[in-house]
Amino acid sequence: MPNGLALAISILILALVISYVISMLLSFFLSTTPTPRKELRPLAKKMKLKKGDVFADLGCGDGRVVFEVAKRYKDVKCIGYEISPIHLMLANLSKTLLYPFTKRVVIYPEDFTKADLRDITVVYTNWGRNISKNQKEFLKRIKKEKRIRIVSAE
Repeated sequence: MPNGLALAISILILALVISYVISMLLSFFLSTTPTPRKELRPLAKKMKLKKGDVFADLGCGDGRVVFEVAKRYKDVKCIGYEISPIHLMLANLSKTLLYPFTKRVVIYPEDFTKADLRDITVVYTNWGRNISKNQKEFLKRIKKEKRIRIVSAE
């Protein structure tokens, strides 16, 4: 019994270390700029979402913007996209604690450039100034969609 427990703990630690290493490698290639907590309320207010809107945070990190929007706008579906394993674990843990039984708030472990954004009406980005070529092309593509409104941190 103790050997099985030690093996399980070792596997868990190894998985966390691998997730951390992957997150660190991703941070070299992706700009990570968390939205400051003091800016969350003014940012959510600035979005002026309406009943029936579908909000998406592209690269949601720990999900703080998604959760603030969900708290402020009760009739809006809120979606977060994140590929960093550590941020994804934090966002899903927060989602479980804050919105455990709702389908109105969802965090997808998915690259947003490959995601189906057909139902999205409002998109939030906070990518900083050093965005990749792939992100620039993606923004150009969704700006052509007249039904999607883009809100940026800048």
